[in-house]
Amino acid sequence: MTVADEDLRPYFQAARTGLTFNSPLGEQRVAALIDRVQPLSASSRALDLGCGTGELLLRLCAQHGLGGDGVDNQATDVTTARRTAADRGLAGQVTFHTADATVWDRPADIVVNIGASHIWGEGPAPALAALHRLTNPFGTLLFGEGVYETKPDAAVREGFGDLPDLAGLVRIATDAGFRVLHAATSTQGEWDDFESDWRAGIERLATPGARAFADRRREEYLDGYRGVVGFAWLVLTPA
Repeated sequence: MTVADEDLRPYFQAARTGLTFNSPLGEQRVAALIDRVQPLSASSRALDLGCGTGELLLRLCAQHGLGGDGVDNQATDVTTARRTAADRGLAGQVTFHTADATVWDRPADIVVNIGASHIWGEGPAPALAALHRLTNPFGTLLFGEGVYETKPDAAVREGFGDLPDLAGLVRIATDAGFRVLHAATSTQGEWDDFESDWRAGIERLATPGARAFADRRREEYLDGYRGVVGFAWLVLTPA
């Protein structure tokens, strides 16, 4: 059996075990982004659509003393998020929902969507249009999305699709009705740490199939999309 023939879901599940965030996001950037996302008032509420295990939402709500809602359709992630909230004394403050984020209809002052624009379809434009409707006037959207840092070759484009560059993503955001308060991309160090930690979770399975899959991912990254695919961080407010 080849790697291509295997059910890869156990590898992707294992990859996430060593990650605090399922994106190239370092601790310094986490703190800076949370500082940039200021609540409108003490009664402001945060909303994370596609929240995964809820780490960013929990930190944001803890720092600003906010209530919040996290929405994800993966029940195992929501269970983890609820357990973490309880462990940190935030269970009464942050509520996690196993649900389809595309049908959520309660706007918030702070909205978060990191690496989950695909919820609304292909490309960031449908996501940003939906998120604009869910961000209260004068509120803030924290949006994380893949971009190209340099022109991709055919193999990289086949794997990642038609991503915009940072300037293109900003134009899509402004076309959706946002003003851009902050725009940046993950550093190469954040990407290297993310990819290494992602593969390390698979390596710990210590099976021939897992090692072959980790080897392929390492080669694809180092010989292919390293320095080409980036990850953008936008802090936006409705115009």
